[in-house]
Amino acid sequence: MRNERGAGRKPKITEEKLLEIIERRERGESMSSLAKEYGVSRQALYARINLQEEAEPIQMDYIVDGKCATRIFIEKESKNINIENVADRLSLYAFGIKSTPSWDDFSSFLEKIYLENIGLSNNAKSLWINEGRSKFSLKDVLENSENKLNIRGEMGAIDEKIFTISKQDILYSRTDTDGFQLKALSKDRQWFIKAQAVIGEKYMDDWRVEIIASDLAKQLNIPCVEQSRCQVIFGKNKYDAVYSKNFELDGFEFVSFDSLIRRMGFSTYDKEFIRRNAIEKLEWCAEKLSVIGRIPFEDTLKHMIDLAVIDCLVGNVDRHTKNFGLFFDSIRDQYQVPLIFDNGMGLFEHDVYRNQYENFDEAMRNVCVSPYGEDPFDLIQMLDEKYGLKKMYPNINRIKYIEMDVTPLATEYMIRMVNAVRKL
Repeated sequence: MRNERGAGRKPKITEEKLLEIIERRERGESMSSLAKEYGVSRQALYARINLQEEAEPIQMDYIVDGKCATRIFIEKESKNINIENVADRLSLYAFGIKSTPSWDDFSSFLEKIYLENIGLSNNAKSLWINEGRSKFSLKDVLENSENKLNIRGEMGAIDEKIFTISKQDILYSRTDTDGFQLKALSKDRQWFIKAQAVIGEKYMDDWRVEIIASDLAKQLNIPCVEQSRCQVIFGKNKYDAVYSKNFELDGFEFVSFDSLIRRMGFSTYDKEFIRRNAIEKLEWCAEKLSVIGRIPFEDTLKHMIDLAVIDCLVGNVDRHTKNFGLFFDSIRDQYQVPLIFDNGMGLFEHDVYRNQYENFDEAMRNVCVSPYGEDPFDLIQMLDEKYGLKKMYPNINRIKYIEMDVTPLATEYMIRMVNAVRKL
């Protein structure tokens, strides 16, 4: 027991001498020789050193893409956690918006982020499960991590979530689907939630398409908003949905292409735009984004090609001028090329009549990639002829659609598209 009042017999080894002993031990001197020199037993010396180490704060760095995002200072004895966020983006912080995390927050962080993404030994995981968070020793963590938690890329979602939302969480300005589609922010504002669309009283599975498109983008190294499956409860209703990081927390504002070009007096309804072919339309859009955003044309062109490729791969019919554009970075006061998002109206999930078609070709009459008005199979060929897709995306002829419970029409589409890109 620690002598809080300083009463009773003083220890034979002062704090200053103890630090000297610890330094000498770290240089390789044996505990037996040190204990003999200072006139104490080896067991007593071990006990003093362990007590000292328990009292000293441990610094653990949370590393994202090779850079420290959060410094975590752990006081094991008092179970106190202090942090210093050093990243310039809130989404990179170890504990999100929490500036004073509790010991339970830290335990959850280790369990969900460290144990799942990095992985300790099976013994360590078993210890966590059997003994509970409050009794979990940090020894295994420190020995395995060297005081660094290295995460590749931003901290991602780990398991399926269920969100319960209320009216104040709903983003009414973004619910413009031809039917009903609930879009909201989570209570802590860290996640953007997009529920399945309800069109003509039919519950669509567009959330599956969002996940498929997100996975395809990762396969091709296309920057995208990573989508994860969830469920959302609103009132008495429960919907399948996807959730993704709320990039607005990091100071990003999405500005649509429609609003950007209107400032310059342009419109995609102008005859000048309509009479262009698909490639000319794509390059026209890229040129406008480049000029308005003061971004190199090769960057905006690559972004427009990325968009078109993903839309072709999932047959997205809903790439209108209000769901692509630029990010405005309020921290740096500049525009930048955005991540790709909003890919759900593909694989026939836009079409309430999809189960009434006699064959695939009949169903495809209602599928074209906007804003180009082209059949996706024709457009992917046009993009390859113009830009050389195999050079831009070395894995494009090896893409794999993740296994999900989709409609027969969607399965047919994916099979045909795989065959099409293999021939590029």
